[in-house]
Amino acid sequence: MLARRKEHQLEGESNTSLLALGNPALGQATIERAQTTRDQKLLPLPEAEREVQTLAKLYGVSRSEVLIGAEAREDRAKNDAGKFRVLHFATHGIVNNSSPMYSYLVLSQGDSKEDGLLEAWELLNMDLKADLVVLSACETARGRVGAGEGMIGLSWALFVAGTPTTVVSQWKVDSASTTELMLEFHRNLLADSKANSKAQSLRKAMLKLLNTNQYKHPFYWAPFVVIGDAN
Repeated sequence: MLARRKEHQLEGESNTSLLALGNPALGQATIERAQTTRDQKLLPLPEAEREVQTLAKLYGVSRSEVLIGAEAREDRAKNDAGKFRVLHFATHGIVNNSSPMYSYLVLSQGDSKEDGLLEAWELLNMDLKADLVVLSACETARGRVGAGEGMIGLSWALFVAGTPTTVVSQWKVDSASTTELMLEFHRNLLADSKANSKAQSLRKAMLKLLNTNQYKHPFYWAPFVVIGDAN
């Protein structure tokens, strides 16, 4: 199945092309709907904004599309995601354990007909050609585990949509430490993609945070995992 995913990769495109969305502007309707599936208020993510802006510099501004605030819309994600090799979502991710296909990433609604919640069932219908999707959000890997089904969550939906590798979190994460971890992960990956696999790049990023005083507790560096093709 992974081999079939690779057949969808973009031809003639740089493997460093990036679409990054962060800190979406949340409308009242989006906030109210999101609160029906979680007991905490959705807060702004200023660190996520810095995260995606820095990623654009790492990958090259001319090869990156960065959508922040009101521009980080659900319809833009749906329309543009199929054009890029790397997708990075720095936003809230909400898991619905009772109905996994209604787990979602929170984006901006804008003036479109979308509700600002990019749900797993919508991801299933997207034609993605990305080698890597990073969900820099909370609890994006969690979901019901059933016989023969594996992990049912946003990571599974992205795999079906055509992405061989996702980086997702297993529990609620701290925004500031996640930004540091994600930036270090991408730096490692870009430094030498042949020597540093996706798994190795994440491991090195974890070790860097482990060796700091501020983020040495596993809560900060251990939540993220690579799912799928780790090379």
